[in-house]
Amino acid sequence: MKVRVYYEDTDAGGIVYHSNYIKFCERARSELLFKAGIKTFDNVGYFVVSEINAKFLKPSFLGDILHISTKTIECKNVSATLLQEIYRVENLDGKIENELVFSAKIKVAFMSGSKPVRMPSNVVEFFKVTQ
Repeated sequence: MKVRVYYEDTDAGGIVYHSNYIKFCERARSELLFKAGIKTFDNVGYFVVSEINAKFLKPSFLGDILHISTKTIECKNVSATLLQEIYRVENLDGKIENELVFSAKIKVAFMSGSKPVRMPSNVVEFFKVTQ
C-alpha cells in the first residue's frame, strides 16, 4: 500500500511523527484484510495488537510517498506475527528512491470477548498465503 505524507503526519520540522508509522502499518494491515474479504471485527471475533517491536531507521518528510509492505512471519492458532516495512519510494521533488525507513514486527491476536480464540480457517489460510 502506498501513502503520501501530508502536513498532518509531520512535526513542526516537516518530519513524520514517530507514531504515524504505526498508523500507516495499521492501515496497510486493514487494507489487506478488507481486500481479502476478511472482516476485522464481527460477532466471531476481532484482532488486537499484542506486541510491537519497531525500528525507526531514517526520517520521512512532508510530501514523500511511502510504500508499506506486509508479510507473515509466523501464524499460530490464535495469533499471527507480521513483518511490516515502510520504504520511501519517492520524495517531494519526484526523485525515485527505495529506502527502508521503518520496520516492525507486529503480533496480532484474535479475540472474542476478552479471551484469545482460534482464528477461523480462512483467516489462518490468508496469513499463510502472505508469507
